[in-house]
Amino acid sequence: MSEKTFRELEHQGWVQKAAVYRDVFGRITEQAIDPILNTFGDLTRRRFLDVACGTGDLAAAAAKRGAYAEGLDFAATMVAKASAIHPNARFQEGDAERLPYPDKTFDGVSCSFGLLHLQNPEGAVGEVRRVLKDGGRYSFTVWCSPDQGGDFFKLVLEAVEQHGTLDVPLPPAPPIFRFSNFEESERLLKGAGFTAPSIRAINLSWRTLNAQDVLDLIYKSVVRTPMILEAQTNEAREKIHRAILSKAEHYRQGGEIELKFPAVLATAVVP
Repeated sequence: MSEKTFRELEHQGWVQKAAVYRDVFGRITEQAIDPILNTFGDLTRRRFLDVACGTGDLAAAAAKRGAYAEGLDFAATMVAKASAIHPNARFQEGDAERLPYPDKTFDGVSCSFGLLHLQNPEGAVGEVRRVLKDGGRYSFTVWCSPDQGGDFFKLVLEAVEQHGTLDVPLPPAPPIFRFSNFEESERLLKGAGFTAPSIRAINLSWRTLNAQDVLDLIYKSVVRTPMILEAQTNEAREKIHRAILSKAEHYRQGGEIELKFPAVLATAVVP
């Protein structure tokens, strides 16, 4: 068992992945930016916060729509990269579960694929509720589960289950697909005091010419999955790698491998 907590391992991983995340996995998550921002309507002169902002693309897009936008992330390297790439928005290091803002500061808050990386998502959503003004809106995205059409997660998990084990010596972690369940997302929002929740699926995808890029996607730009793979025996890990490469070819169409990354988009308002 690792001596570090789930949060510590997540923090360590994202600090390390900041340099390449945007050019690898960011190609997928950027597809959710417009659907997320469209839930907020006119952002002109609105104060807007993106929690777990990563390299800052969503906050920057909000600024281009006229918002006074800023982003917050717990990885200093992500904040530094976001600040360098997007001078039209403000970024700072901080904790999603203890937001460093006064009550009723923002008109809108987003969290794009951040909740699944938090030890206490209820606390984080409660913090969002606290910093939103009356009538303010919160929108978040999370990944759909493999049985909801998530090709990438199905491919990887099947390879691990066939050639390795998910029972690895890692600290307890929140279920990665907990909020892919629409009812669970609604309970989360209502439990924090939000009203009028609206939850739907959005379709994202990723294409590549080379199956090896699937392994690069795992090791270069995500955190939890590499921890699981690195905890396997050497023999099992090699078999898992070969299975991933082989299974990826099943998704090749017209010369390209295409993996579906459907996501849940949830939004609600402060009464």
